[in-house]
Amino acid sequence: MRRILVTVAAAVIASPAAAAAAAGGLAPPVIHEPFTPLPCPIHPDTTVDVEGCQEMRILKTDRAIDGAVRVVFRRLQTTSARSSFVAGEQNWLRYRRQSCLAEAARYRGGSAEPVAYATCTVRRNRSHLVDLLAMRSALARP
Repeated sequence: MRRILVTVAAAVIASPAAAAAAAGGLAPPVIHEPFTPLPCPIHPDTTVDVEGCQEMRILKTDRAIDGAVRVVFRRLQTTSARSSFVAGEQNWLRYRRQSCLAEAARYRGGSAEPVAYATCTVRRNRSHLVDLLAMRSALARP
C-alpha cells in the first residue's frame, strides 16, 4: 500500500542524460519509476486494484512523455538548448514527484494515500505531455 510512496520518497532521479552528461555527451532524459507495477484487473474492486490501474496509466503516460522528449531533444539545435531542456525535464520530474507527495499527504497512512499519489502523477503527466507536444510543434516551425 505505501510501497509506491516509500520508494518515491527514497528515489534518486537518475537518467541516461545524467550519465551521458557526466561522460561528456548529452542524451534525452528517460523517466524511470521506482515501483514494480501492480496488476490492473478488468474490474478493479479494491484500493490495491485501483492503485495498480493508476500505475499502468503512469507507465503509459511516461512512455508518451519519453517519446515527445526524444523528438523535442532532436529538434533543439545547440548543446546549450539541449542542456537547458534536459535540466528542465529533470526539474519537472522532481516537481511532479514532490508535489504529488504533498497532495497525497492528506491521506497519510491510509489506503487512499498511494491512490491519491498515483492519480496526481497521471494528471501531472498528462498536463506535461500537452506542454511537450506544444513545444514540439513550435520547434517544427521554420
